[in-house]
Parts: sequence; C-alpha cells; structure tokens
Amino acid sequence: MLAQDESLLQSGTESWASADRSQCVARVEALRRFSNCEAVGHRFVHGGLKLRRTVLLDAAVREQLDALVAIDPLHMRPALWVADAVSTVFPDVPQYAAFDTAFHATLSEAAAGYGIPQEWTERWGLRRFGFHGLSVAYSVGRAREMLRALPERVVVCHLGSGCSMTAVRQGRSVDTTMGFTPLEGLMMGTRSGSVDPGLLLYLLTTAKMTAHELADALNHRAGLLGVSGLSADMRQIIAAAAAGSGTAALAYNRFILYARRALGAMLGALGGVELLIFTGGIGENSARVRRDIALAVNEGSPAVDAAANESANEAGVDVDITASGGDTRVLLIHAREDLVILRELLQAPH
Repeated sequence: MLAQDESLLQSGTESWASADRSQCVARVEALRRFSNCEAVGHRFVHGGLKLRRTVLLDAAVREQLDALVAIDPLHMRPALWVADAVSTVFPDVPQYAAFDTAFHATLSEAAAGYGIPQEWTERWGLRRFGFHGLSVAYSVGRAREMLRALPERVVVCHLGSGCSMTAVRQGRSVDTTMGFTPLEGLMMGTRSGSVDPGLLLYLLTTAKMTAHELADALNHRAGLLGVSGLSADMRQIIAAAAAGSGTAALAYNRFILYARRALGAMLGALGGVELLIFTGGIGENSARVRRDIALAVNEGSPAVDAAANESANEAGVDVDITASGGDTRVLLIHAREDLVILRELLQAPH
C-alpha cells in the first residue's frame, strides 16, 4: 500500500492465482485498518483493444474486462475477484484499473499483426498485445532518471515467473516478445514460450490431446519446470545443474538460448541497442543469467562488469553494471509496477 507521496505503508505477496472469490475477500479484509483509503489501483494484465490507459473501474469497464477472461483466464479471473473483494470491503472507495498491455499500444500494425488471414485479424481482433507494460514503463522512466537522458534504442528484459523482452525506441514500445497471450516468446518458469503451431496441431490431432490438457501443460507444466522436471525456480535450477543434474542444465541452457534469440530479434527491430535493462525476479537476482544473456550484445565479449554484476544482487538497489569500455549500457532496475499504478491513478480522470 502506497501513500500519495509514494512512501510505502505496507507491502506483501499473496498467491491470488490459487485463490477463489471467498479467499480474496478474506485477504482484502486485512486492509480494513486503512480507514483513510481514498482509492484502490489494480494491475490488470490485459486491456484488450480499447482499454489503453488507466481508467475508473466502473460497470462498463468491468464488462470489457469480463470479456477478456477467455484470452487470459490465468491472470484476469483472479484479478477480477480481487476487485470484487475490494468492492465488498470498501464499497464507497473508487477503484482504478491499470493495464500491462497499454504500453504496447504504440506497436505498428506490422509489429502487432500475425501472418494469418486478415479476415481473422479483423473479425476477432487478433493481434500482439504485449504484456509486462507497467514494468517496462517503470524501467524506462527509472533509466531516464539514472542516466539523465534516455538513449534512443533500449531493450527491457523482464525476467521472472513470466518473461518478456521489449524493444523501446524514444521511450515507446516498437516490438515485444509476448503476443496475443502471455504464453508467447521466452521460455518461462512454468510457461513454454513460443512453440511451433504445427507441433500444437499435431498434439491436438494425432496425439488426441484435448485443448484443456494442452492449455494446462503449456501454462503450468512447461518452461523451466517442464524441461528440468525439478523446479520453476531459477535458483534451484542453477543449484541442481551445478550438482550434476543434466535436465537442470538443459533447462538453464534452453532458457538462455531463448532469451538470446529474442534479444537478437529486438536488436533487429531497433537496428542495434544502446541500453539493456534487466528487471523482474530473475533479472534482478541472478548475476549469471544477466551475464550470459548480455554476452549477445558485445560479439561475445562481456557486456557487464563482473564485480558490479555480482555485487548488484547484494546491494538491492538499481545499479549500472556496464563493463568498462562497453558499447552498450547495462542497468539492473528493480520492478516497481506499484509506483506506475499510483502515478497513473493520480493522473486519471476522477
């Protein structure tokens, strides 16, 4: 919980995705002690085609968000339950919705579209929405503060349980790895990332897998967990690989390869990169992951300073970890989506 001056009153982590409506109400009940609460801001992963800025969460907006549950039930359904719980606990307090997809509304039609029949695109609104936008927006703003000026070509690597990369030109998103849903792109903790659509068709037709089985596996039993057979936690993957686990080593190497492929694609979209930002749980806490991915930008020579990169984990602050003489600046920035939501809430029409 944040005050208007951005001071942190209280923080915590709850696994909303595993909760039901009643559990959400019980958890929000704990907020009753904040009797002077004036507004509540929510992070919504998806805003669809129309919701491209922070808005008052009224009945009309709620109806639009309900329609988006079919695209991303994993994130949208519990987020709506939390909003319902807040309405129960604070019935007279206005609520605002901020959207991860909003930052990517600047994608060109070429970048946003897929190579599918245009009739499908227009009929069902199929496009690359992009996600992690609140995190990317914070990283871009924070980098501008740290460097006094934002370079023209920036790549933001948000690496956590969900992973994505975003190409940013002059502060605006021009390409990103996540697409119509948060499944596309990099290999993640339990999500597969990009998979040949022909492979998925094969599983549906020849292997007779149901759509439900496929969705469950791609969202919950793939990625680091699925490849290693051990864990979705990068710390445990690295430790297991060091102890001799072949599947853990494979999971790590595949994760890095997916990321370096994606970084190459973002560099292609931008025509090069002047600033590389790491954020998110893995990006903030794994010096090895940062080092191995950043090798892709300096033709094999280190892009990060080894000592600064290692000590950054302990410092717990945003830091420049660029190697001496490196052509590309590299920053570690701690994700603060909450600050973005607060700032947008305060600027939103009331």
